[in-house]
Amino acid sequence: MSRVPWDGGPAYWAKFPGAARLNNPNLFPIGVWYGKPSHAIALKDIGVNVFHNAERDGSPMSMVTDTGMLVIPGGEWSQSEVGTNPGVVGWDTDDECEMVGLGCGNVSAAQNLEIMKNLVAEIRAKNDGRFAAANYSKGIFGTFWAPGLMDDFMAAVDMSSNDQYFYTRADLQFEADRTPSWPEGASVKTAAAYGWVADRMRFYQSSPGIQPNWVFVESARPFLENSADRTITPEQMEGAMWSAIIHEARGINIFQHNNDSQFGTYSLVDIPADRKAKIKAALAGIQALAPVLNTQSYVWDAGAAGVDTMLKAKNGSAYLFAGIGLNGTTGSKTFTLPAGITGSHVEVVGENRTIAVQGGKFTDSFANEYTHHVYKLAI
Repeated sequence: MSRVPWDGGPAYWAKFPGAARLNNPNLFPIGVWYGKPSHAIALKDIGVNVFHNAERDGSPMSMVTDTGMLVIPGGEWSQSEVGTNPGVVGWDTDDECEMVGLGCGNVSAAQNLEIMKNLVAEIRAKNDGRFAAANYSKGIFGTFWAPGLMDDFMAAVDMSSNDQYFYTRADLQFEADRTPSWPEGASVKTAAAYGWVADRMRFYQSSPGIQPNWVFVESARPFLENSADRTITPEQMEGAMWSAIIHEARGINIFQHNNDSQFGTYSLVDIPADRKAKIKAALAGIQALAPVLNTQSYVWDAGAAGVDTMLKAKNGSAYLFAGIGLNGTTGSKTFTLPAGITGSHVEVVGENRTIAVQGGKFTDSFANEYTHHVYKLAI
């Protein structure tokens, strides 16, 4: 079977000796955006393993890295503060640089692109073996922002992330509906929208997946002021993360800053125990499958209408990851397996149940738009 293009895994990260600790087949990156160093232990406990940017509040970088967590610091941290700390694996450039009025110099998209290239050049000049990262945003819509330049922004760095808070930002339905790449009639308030983000990032790469992409998912109400804006539920958050992964995201970033009065500013830390437990369980479920997720996917259409799938194999077992797609419907879905998979039963990972395989097919139910399942079968 042919393979899905990807960033090359260990071969790609080997180009950055300073990122050696990220080049770990047993670690799937789950980052937090601008984590507070004093929260490192609490964030690690909930399942975060990377600080994508860390608040520079006078705390030493070691407060984070001594926990075993990794850091991609921004330019506010000096090279002397970082030194040769092996827990620091990359450098961040700027946020939403392709959006004039927000990141970089706030001049024009073309000028911001040059600023981004200069920031990357400064990172290269450090010569410390660490990669250059950037977070982008609405440029992937291919409409107003950075027209004709999004591919250049993506190519400028070694790793990209993208933030679209589809579950919580009411105005994003308008943004999605005016881009030709968005399926007509699809709601943005779905887990599948986060998989679309991963697809759009790959679309703007010279070869899909030539560099790793991470997708943002919010953990509460990300500093939104519109009366129609919402707060994500833990179940929606879990579904969004899995949709991004099924669409070949190589990492997840969590935007935890919040202005929903139910929770504190840091919504992975200052939240009720029951909500924290649900998020912790969701992140643990992802991390438990890291050795599988860090392998290259196979091209396969499982034939289940309205369902997005990803097929991988590890240690004599095949893994089929599945979630409802854009404009997909809930209910019963039937999956067709490749001829090389001979198992007579499917183990539904993490759900303590099995499904019989008959004639190379099996059927399962998806109760909600955010429902996802992971199926394991003997090869």
